[in-house]
Amino acid sequence: MLTGPHVELRALQTEDALLMYKWHNDPRVTADMGPRDGLLATSMEEERAALQRAVGSATERHFIIHARDGGRAIGYAILGRIDQRRASAQLTVVIGEPEEWDKGYGREAAGLLVGYAFRVLNLHRVWAAVPDHNERALACLAAAGLEREGTLRDDHFHRGAYRSSHLLSVLRPEGRG
Repeated sequence: MLTGPHVELRALQTEDALLMYKWHNDPRVTADMGPRDGLLATSMEEERAALQRAVGSATERHFIIHARDGGRAIGYAILGRIDQRRASAQLTVVIGEPEEWDKGYGREAAGLLVGYAFRVLNLHRVWAAVPDHNERALACLAAAGLEREGTLRDDHFHRGAYRSSHLLSVLRPEGRG
């Protein structure tokens, strides 16, 4: 378990399928995710299958985010595409409970995972791809120490138009591990 002042991150379990199903089928949560936008809702069977793959993956670490005040699950965080040869991983943080947005939980969860990536997994670079229209996620990751490094132009279709995503990253020498 990873613990900060306001959140705890615990390993994803197959029993978390109902949480993931709820969050992945809430249009408020998925509205700014970019490439997911416009996809059909996921079924419980799809969530269970995805969780089985995630729990057993050697190249991904999935966590459930809990608010420490009350202990309820409020979202999830992933270090994906873990590449030991390149010493890098992709960061994803989703606060699945809209009433918990803008409270700093995502920033804290991102910071905990960046520290875990550098100190425990011995990685050098943590990166994220964020749709340009997701200002909340861009601000969250910037507050967690990731810097914008480039743009993937028109890499996804969102609400009737092609949109771009920004690449952000943080390196170990930049004081994170």
